Amino acid sequence: MSYFGFLWGDVQPNPGELLGSVLFWYGVIYLLLTFPFHKAFSGFLNHVRTPLGASVFAGYLAIHLFLYGFLLEVILASMFGNSYLAVSPAFFAATNVFSPPSITSAMLDLAYNPSIVLAIPPVFSAALSFYAISVALVIAVLVVTSVGETREISDLCTKGKKARSFVLLPALGVVFGASCCLSVAGLVSLVVPSAAELTSVLWVYFAIYFLLPSLAIVLLYLNLRSIEMISRSLRSAMGS
Repeated sequence: MSYFGFLWGDVQPNPGELLGSVLFWYGVIYLLLTFPFHKAFSGFLNHVRTPLGASVFAGYLAIHLFLYGFLLEVILASMFGNSYLAVSPAFFAATNVFSPPSITSAMLDLAYNPSIVLAIPPVFSAALSFYAISVALVIAVLVVTSVGETREISDLCTKGKKARSFVLLPALGVVFGASCCLSVAGLVSLVVPSAAELTSVLWVYFAIYFLLPSLAIVLLYLNLRSIEMISRSLRSAMGS
């Protein structure tokens, strides 16, 4: 799609860049939730129907997209020399053509295109990529499922008069897994909001934008497996 996007040129939004990213990230989410995270997704569908699950899902998505929208806006402003800050409120989809056509350009296309831009002058501007939205959805699924399963463990402990220590480690795992993805991103977004100040440390933004979400997914998945093992052990001990 990078080649076709190059042929379309500076048309906004570029059909080649738009279609390629949509198809790619849809396929990634589908494969992840169908295979390695199938059980987690099944649990998510049950827990998200509860008030707690719905609140956690909406809250995490909003915070994640807000913070990573700041990060992407700074990255794109630094790469292309302009910011999406506008003189009037704006909401639109934009694409950036990476040339010449190559594997590197194709990877950049998938990572940054299209950018869904929200601008509220004079100081707020954020750009959301399909990559950021995709990882936010996967992490939110794992967080909601983990919170729901942890709550069930708490109910089992109450019912079976078991020690609450069974709940502590799973809860800490959820907090650590989700916060590692948000806290550093939030700190950098707030402390260094200007692309002009990032000439020498732009790599920090790249590292946060790509590595932290992947790390959070791995940690939350491993923690969820531990939660499931604890739940099975408690149910077995209680004969349920």
